[in-house]
Amino acid sequence: MPIFAHIAVVMFAFAANSFLCRMALANELIDPASFTLLRIVSGAIALILVSQRVATPHSQLFSLSRNAIVSSLSLFGYATLFSFAYVSLSTGTGALLLFGMAQLSLITWSLIQGHRFNWREVIGVGLSLIGFVVLMLPSAEQPSLISGVMMALSGLCWAIFTLIGKKQQSSLYAITQGFAGAMLLSVLLLPFNFVYANLSMHGVILAVISGAITSGLGYSLWYQVLPKISTLNASISQLSVPVIAMVMGSLLLDETISVRTALLSMMILLGITITFLSRKE
Repeated sequence: MPIFAHIAVVMFAFAANSFLCRMALANELIDPASFTLLRIVSGAIALILVSQRVATPHSQLFSLSRNAIVSSLSLFGYATLFSFAYVSLSTGTGALLLFGMAQLSLITWSLIQGHRFNWREVIGVGLSLIGFVVLMLPSAEQPSLISGVMMALSGLCWAIFTLIGKKQQSSLYAITQGFAGAMLLSVLLLPFNFVYANLSMHGVILAVISGAITSGLGYSLWYQVLPKISTLNASISQLSVPVIAMVMGSLLLDETISVRTALLSMMILLGITITFLSRKE
């Protein structure tokens, strides 16, 4: 599969995941602890079943290698903080904090590693970031300190999870390890499940789809593509997720896309394209 097509499929999975999370949590179909627990466990089970078809021993999935531990902790931290923060954040505020912190972390790491922007990358990154901020600002609100910090930390966890993925040689094995470890950590959510449990069948279904398909299989594809692209491109490509999510909202929820939104979305996608084409990987 061509690299652009591969990335497009991954970004679609990420957008679908955001869409499912928003539907479940914003409509109070399920509480954040139960959603996160079901999402992680269903993702782990799906990936373990798939990995067994390529003869990966169960014992290796729960190894204590450094990458496996960091991957598990960052995945669990991202998913948990994301769910709890989004309960009291607007879509725009959450997206700005999550993607803003992820972009800042990944671009900073890219610079630390010695990457120096050429002028085309500066234009591409600038167009995408400006378009993203302007697109999200109308729906952003002043966040509570706790929710804002949780979402920012979620973005940092996601950046770490992305960086770990660049080191992996077997995407399916690595992501299955990450989910297996995160599943073990998810026992920490049980006290919240007992105290604040709010389950509906619709919410459970959305959580399982989010975990098994758009998270588990989607992240596996992400780990497959990460070694093939630069950290900068891995960072900036994710700004397409809100654009795809808005298109999905328009198609599935009859949400209106204004001319302004369409133009800003085109600006973001143009910036991403310029960044990718600025130099050979």
